[in-house]
Amino acid sequence: MQDAVNRTNASLHGFEIPNLEKYHNQTNIFNFTLPGNNILNLTSQTTQFVYDENWLFIKPLTLGIHELIVKGNLSLITNTTTNHILGNQYNGPIGWNQTTTYILLIQ
Repeated sequence: MQDAVNRTNASLHGFEIPNLEKYHNQTNIFNFTLPGNNILNLTSQTTQFVYDENWLFIKPLTLGIHELIVKGNLSLITNTTTNHILGNQYNGPIGWNQTTTYILLIQ
């Protein structure tokens, strides 16, 4: 799904953070054991997994309150088996198609 991510943007205090595409990282396939009573509410199991995320790196922040805003969208995705357009129906646990605002307090 990460290959379908587009139009990512982030800002700190209203200033755009550039070059977010440089911080996309993907691992090789590895075995992963999902414990019981997990956040996904899935059965405990061992499965294959790929870590595939976009990271955001910022310089150390000064003391005080900081506003970090991030957003990304998904391209239209087609299921090649059924030729059905999935659009952006896959949104993950919190959704790509919403703006997320973090209020960071540095003490």
